[in-house]
Amino acid sequence: MDRTAIEKIVELGAPNIISADNGHTYSDKPLHVIEAPRTATLFFHTLDGLVQVLTAEHQRISAPILVNVFDEENIIVYSAIDYDDRKRETPYKVNAELVEIPFNRRLDYEQMMITLKSKFVETPELLELVKLLGSITEENSAAVSDDGFTQSVVVRKGIALKEGKTVQPIVKLKPYRTFNEVEQPESEFLLRLSDGAQVALYEADGGAWKLTARRNIADYLRKQLAALIDDGIVIVVE
Repeated sequence: MDRTAIEKIVELGAPNIISADNGHTYSDKPLHVIEAPRTATLFFHTLDGLVQVLTAEHQRISAPILVNVFDEENIIVYSAIDYDDRKRETPYKVNAELVEIPFNRRLDYEQMMITLKSKFVETPELLELVKLLGSITEENSAAVSDDGFTQSVVVRKGIALKEGKTVQPIVKLKPYRTFNEVEQPESEFLLRLSDGAQVALYEADGGAWKLTARRNIADYLRKQLAALIDDGIVIVVE
């Protein structure tokens, strides 16, 4: 038998485990924990769906169950730490189904009005903005004066307001940007009007609305899962 075969036989043998005086345990071969079977992750798109399944199945999940509001559109549910391999199960995940809102780019007035009416919560400031956009015209005209000797032309081109309204540069709106079950966070937007009958909304709150959205989600879940939280079965974190 050659040297390679002998080394292979030795390699396949049981590992040597040594407990040292420093309190550590050593092995001459890498050891791997055999993981216990874990449940497949279920995916949901609503907070109510998560509440219903947690209420029905919490007894089958190792408590305390950790409900992590990861961000404004994602929630991950973890089981307690497995004492054998120090891992958690992730039985549920929730992802909000959101519409795309065309921030930070120019739209014509009609497209913007449709967007405002269909993708934003109706508020007094939203209605005022829609009314403002409805009063805007794209002006392109020339006034000519002629006295028989000289002729002058005054060209007017650009945006005109039918009723002489003032355009406020900052508006506060509530777009649909998180789960529908919770109140949509309000934030500030920079309104910009430009030639060519175009208007744009630019986000102007530095992303602070995301913190509000997470808090709204966490508050909603704490209210809906209050009984499980009081019993120490569920913990909601944000």
